[in-house]
Amino acid sequence: MATRALSIGLLCAFMFGTGCRGQNQHTNSVGAAVGSSAQSTQVYALAKNDLSFIYLKPAGSKTAHRLSTRIKGWETEPTLSPSGKLVAYALADGPKAKSEVWISKIDGSHAHRISAPDEDALMPAFAGNDHTLLYVKSGFNGHYSPIARPRRHEFDVMKATVGPDGPTVGTTPVQLTQQHFFDLRSLSVSPDGKNFLVSTSGYPIGDLIEGFAVSDPLQIKFIYQPHVPSEPSTGPAYGQAAYIHDGMDIIFTAATEPTGGGNFDYSIYQMSAVTGGEITVLNRHSGMIDNLEVGRDGTIFVSADGKRYILDSQMHILKQI
Repeated sequence: MATRALSIGLLCAFMFGTGCRGQNQHTNSVGAAVGSSAQSTQVYALAKNDLSFIYLKPAGSKTAHRLSTRIKGWETEPTLSPSGKLVAYALADGPKAKSEVWISKIDGSHAHRISAPDEDALMPAFAGNDHTLLYVKSGFNGHYSPIARPRRHEFDVMKATVGPDGPTVGTTPVQLTQQHFFDLRSLSVSPDGKNFLVSTSGYPIGDLIEGFAVSDPLQIKFIYQPHVPSEPSTGPAYGQAAYIHDGMDIIFTAATEPTGGGNFDYSIYQMSAVTGGEITVLNRHSGMIDNLEVGRDGTIFVSADGKRYILDSQMHILKQI
């Protein structure tokens, strides 16, 4: 993971979550499951080399099973619908290929593409019900500098009407934003489906957390740039951000710079979604945080150091699961 963006030493994985979706930079890795509801079916992606598949582990079960029967491909970023009956995910031919957003029933049947054929689409997130899905599309995959590695840029948020049995007749995805974000690290939808926020970067101001209303997405509802103690001298550096507490607060990861320099450490913070203030630290962490997700029951799941954890926000500690 670079100092100003989340990597995926571990792949994202989700259970019954609010829809915090993190950007997958398509590195080769083995992913650990990170869930978002301690009482629901777990759905997660496991990747190794050029293969990644989605697994489900029902509540109370000791074993997991595959969602699909594909023998090759790059299935990532799974998320369950609010009812738990549908799974949305990103699908590509390989870790560096163009991505599509797909949906299927929880048993893997009726799998079909949701995104448009020409879109490079990822980060699906249900918006309050089983019929509305937001996702992110990238308009450019490359680099603006001869010393930079190619990666996705020019992001915008899309909305699609979805159904369990196949593409919804007469509907096409609608582009909500016209921001063409240079970088986008995560997409999160509020539990009621009315608002969404992104962790992004803007030139020359740097890393930002921006919020929008689904009903009026062309107007930016808020732009926050929270400052934390010992943040990098170059300015704030965020990882993922997500709604919490019924959309009244935001949880996010932010970098701190060790005394004497060196690699950044990422800790977990909370702030008010209404004011952008009241910033509190929930966990001080040494090293990178690969994934952060909030479940509908308020459980906070974290992937770091090759392990998965639940955050105890009262004790400010990570408990390995």
